[in-house]
Amino acid sequence: MQKGFSFIGVMVATFIASIGMVALFSLSIMSLKGASVGEMRLIASGLAQEGIEIVRDVRAINIEWSNWEWYSTSTPMVHPVGSSAAYCVQYNSTALFSCGEIPLKLNKTTMLYQYDSGDNSPFYRKVILTRISNNQVKVAVEVKWKLIGSDTSWHSLVAEDRLWKWR
Repeated sequence: MQKGFSFIGVMVATFIASIGMVALFSLSIMSLKGASVGEMRLIASGLAQEGIEIVRDVRAINIEWSNWEWYSTSTPMVHPVGSSAAYCVQYNSTALFSCGEIPLKLNKTTMLYQYDSGDNSPFYRKVILTRISNNQVKVAVEVKWKLIGSDTSWHSLVAEDRLWKWR
């Protein structure tokens, strides 16, 4: 009587073990990708909220709100009811400016996102103002990005707010 394992038994056991290892590696890769998406989404939500706050500051700088071009009822209206315009905004500026598709830069010294200095980040931010009425402006901020190392699909996040002329 011979003791030990047969060659076929060893092959089956190796096959089952390798399937288990592939499953574990796939699970760990998916969890790392999920963590990366979550991190990028968190940064994007902060950039979107920052965009809304900058527009609020721009509005507040116009002491007499009727002077702000988005509330103004002068003739001809700069922005008539129903009109929209897209802008870029920056945390250290009180101006809305046209910029097209420019990525935000990450300043490694200050760890702040801006357009002036730093390395290109994967994030793009666009602020869209829409005049709903003479007293209401809709602010929509879209932040889009691609995952680092992935050129296949865009991820995006949109935050909205309404600014009312209440003074």
